[in-house]
Amino acid sequence: MVKFVKREIGTVKDSISVKLLGIVLSIYLLLTLVVTGVHIMIDYYNAKEEVQVVLTASEKTFHDILVTDLWNYDYQQLEITAKSLLGLPHVVGIELITAEQETIVSSGKTLSSSPDHEGLFHYTFPLIKILDGELNEIGSVKLYSDDNFIINSIKPGIYLLAFNAAIKTIAIFILISIVFKHLLTNPLGRLARQAGEINPNEMQSSLIDIAQNPDDELGVLQKALNDMIEKTAEVIGKLDFLNKDLELRVKQRTEELQQTVEQLHVEQDKLVQEVEVRQRSEAALEKSLEELKFAQGQLIESEKMASLGGLVAGVAHEINTPVGLSLTGISHFQVCVEDVAKLYDAGDLEEDQFEKFIKESKELSSTIHNSLQRAANLVRSFKLVAVDQSAEEIRQFDLIEYLDETMISLNNKIKQSKLTFTVNSQEKPLVVNNYPGSWAQIFTNLIQNTMIHAYEPQSAGQVQLNFSKHGDTLHFEFIDDGKGMTEETQKKVFEPFYTTNRANGGSGLGMNILFNIVTQKMYGTISLHSAQGLGSKFIIEVPIDISSYVKGG
Repeated sequence: MVKFVKREIGTVKDSISVKLLGIVLSIYLLLTLVVTGVHIMIDYYNAKEEVQVVLTASEKTFHDILVTDLWNYDYQQLEITAKSLLGLPHVVGIELITAEQETIVSSGKTLSSSPDHEGLFHYTFPLIKILDGELNEIGSVKLYSDDNFIINSIKPGIYLLAFNAAIKTIAIFILISIVFKHLLTNPLGRLARQAGEINPNEMQSSLIDIAQNPDDELGVLQKALNDMIEKTAEVIGKLDFLNKDLELRVKQRTEELQQTVEQLHVEQDKLVQEVEVRQRSEAALEKSLEELKFAQGQLIESEKMASLGGLVAGVAHEINTPVGLSLTGISHFQVCVEDVAKLYDAGDLEEDQFEKFIKESKELSSTIHNSLQRAANLVRSFKLVAVDQSAEEIRQFDLIEYLDETMISLNNKIKQSKLTFTVNSQEKPLVVNNYPGSWAQIFTNLIQNTMIHAYEPQSAGQVQLNFSKHGDTLHFEFIDDGKGMTEETQKKVFEPFYTTNRANGGSGLGMNILFNIVTQKMYGTISLHSAQGLGSKFIIEVPIDISSYVKGG
């Protein structure tokens, strides 16, 4: 069940009734003031018209007298007549002016005597003398009056109007207050009280009853509020139903959640066990990986040593020929020396025999010198390459010359093949600051890889080694016109232990070693472009001077 707390309705601090009453009374007072003002203005102008009537009547009464006195120049009589006019009601001043605009009589309050006097107004009439049937204006008279006479005459009426307006205002105030209280204030108060007494838990028994006439505004408001109460009661009923249904669902979901939590605990225990098993498996895998890395390192070193061993075997084979020729020459030279010595000791040495000995000695010494020189060159090349491969240090060297030294060391294997190697370089000498032994490894691996994988045994072919500089970068291309590679082989060629010709001596490490040297040791890149039947192209790009990279790293 939906629960509500009953709230008390406080005292009204800003009453609508008071506001309406104030507005109505303000409008009434404004209208009363306007009407009273209009009424006073009308009385004022009526009184002023009465004064004008009196002044006009004075003209009729005194016109002929003033004409006669003025025509006769009887100024004394004019003064007397002027005082008589001043004695009339509403006349406060008089001026008698001749035709020549000369003021001959001025008495009382006039604009001439009191130019700053406010409220003065005058009535002017001409003095006409009839002579021989003609009208002659001989002067004029100004009769002055004052607004004070008019105001004093209408004061009683003003007081009466003000008293009447005050009585009406008080009566209207009392009447409107009673009406407002009866028709608006009390019903609204009952509405507020009944609204505050509404019991949210029993809405149907809390309907509002304030209107005497169901068709007036309060009746319409009462009906609207009761309709709202009924709808609210209906909504509260639905909410109660929904709350009960929700409580039931929450209870069911709670039970399901508890079952799920219990199941999760079980699954968690299983997961913990699986994690422990996987951790043990991962530990074993890490150990196996370390062993594999160690074995890989050993294999790489073995590959290097095997490459160096092959180099040794090739050099030994190459040295065998010049050393054998030198040994044969020395043996023949010893025989010749012994024969000459015997003839000399016996005293039978002839000139032609000695000359023959000299000639053969020269030939043998030349043959022996050439053979030993060739052997020395082979030993020097082998020593240079072998030392560079075993003790790596960055130094400056001519890369083309170093390639020639490396190929001399590989000459035994190259001679056994039918491949032609061509070296092209834009610059000679091509000086670089790099690892010479690593370049020897690169050349050796590429040449051996080409002879083992790119061609069938005893197949002829052309291999190009192209060198060029692009800014601070060395660009090296190794191109053969052999069998080429499949897409799968190109994807795996740099992976360790991958080979397509293991039966003929492929270990699967040559290209991987080459890739690691170029990318990790020389801070360069290597790429492969190949197609079956169209040969292969290896492109290597490395810095010409890698000393800054090595220091920076």
